[in-house]
Amino acid sequence: MRREEGDLTSWLEYHADGLRVTLERVWSRIQKLTARSGKAKLVLRPKQEQLLHLLREHKAMTPREIWDGVGVSKQGALDLLRPLIKAGLVRRLGTRKTGRYVLA
Repeated sequence: MRREEGDLTSWLEYHADGLRVTLERVWSRIQKLTARSGKAKLVLRPKQEQLLHLLREHKAMTPREIWDGVGVSKQGALDLLRPLIKAGLVRRLGTRKTGRYVLA
């Protein structure tokens, strides 16, 4: 930061613009990752967002890969998956034993 006789206007404008851009990106991400489930809106929790990113990267994941990738228990993974499946964002392929989860 460089001060020119105490005038911080340009410094503040620079940082305010950076904050604006960051907030616009966050809002855009929220809009993309928010789904509608019937009339109720689904707002993603951070772990659900993390799970969707993992599924996007890996294309398909087994339940064990999800537990390990997100860092939750088996029940925790199911709690994350249920609303995503209900909203139509994720679907399960295969049998109970050989099933994998993919983005819908």
